[in-house]
Amino acid sequence: MTILITLGPLLLALLAGYWLEIKSLSEKFIQTSLTWLTYLILGMIGFSIGALDNLTEKLVTAGAQALVFFTAISLLAITALWYTGRNFNPDEASQHTQAKAEDVKLSLGVFADAIKTLVCVAIGLVIGIFASESLSHVDTIVTYLLYLLLFLIGRQLQQGNYRLRKLFLNTQGLIIAFTTVATTLLGGLIGALILNLPIAKGLAVVSGFGWYSLSGILITGLGDPVLGTTAFLLDIGREILALLLIPVFCRINSHVSVGYSGATAMDFTLPMLGKFHGPNIIPTAIASGFIMSLLVPILIPLFMGV
Repeated sequence: MTILITLGPLLLALLAGYWLEIKSLSEKFIQTSLTWLTYLILGMIGFSIGALDNLTEKLVTAGAQALVFFTAISLLAITALWYTGRNFNPDEASQHTQAKAEDVKLSLGVFADAIKTLVCVAIGLVIGIFASESLSHVDTIVTYLLYLLLFLIGRQLQQGNYRLRKLFLNTQGLIIAFTTVATTLLGGLIGALILNLPIAKGLAVVSGFGWYSLSGILITGLGDPVLGTTAFLLDIGREILALLLIPVFCRINSHVSVGYSGATAMDFTLPMLGKFHGPNIIPTAIASGFIMSLLVPILIPLFMGV
């Protein structure tokens, strides 16, 4: 029953956004609303963290936990994706490219979204430290904002014309997504055992698959700001490292590049993937990223409700 109470409303909000057609909600309006809503929720998460007792100790704890999970996931995922790319991708030759030295250089602008995200959390954190009494019922507000966020994400997926049947029939996308999800959850299990955390919590914290702007929000909104901070640090680190290493991963195979990018393969890291692997990789990247994105708002509440 606890799982249904946790997962049900969130999943309903996502599905309602996907299936209900509201013509007044244009793509531009939804994109702008999602951006500002995400920044607002992240700021409130920062506030919740800043209001915690023994803040420094808990931030150190979250950072250490994120590092353990990050290491376990990276080692397992890269190894498994190297194997699947080598043995289960007959089109690898057409998607395998060599990065030039000048291509490896990345501008600060590439990381603009991640920087803005960190700034929003930092502002909320400072306010929470010095004015923790200025806002009450933060968790309730975040919960309702979370429902709205998932509704708008559902609308965005529908407007993006992602045909579920076509995406789920992309063989390479399915292989990459399955391998990445399996190794990520295994990394979460190992990390939980190392850190002596409940296994369900370990599985929840890794189930963002790089979608840092949602994973931290979900876990914090479900009542665990420290674990939410761990998820946020884990996923933002994964996204930044993916951007930095795609020029290197492309020397290995496309499965490593796409899989390690996680949920962001369908949007944030897609331009880099197309640049280094060619246009043929785009359908696979979108399929893999979409499948993982779809699992995030399902798996996190599922594991948090156990």
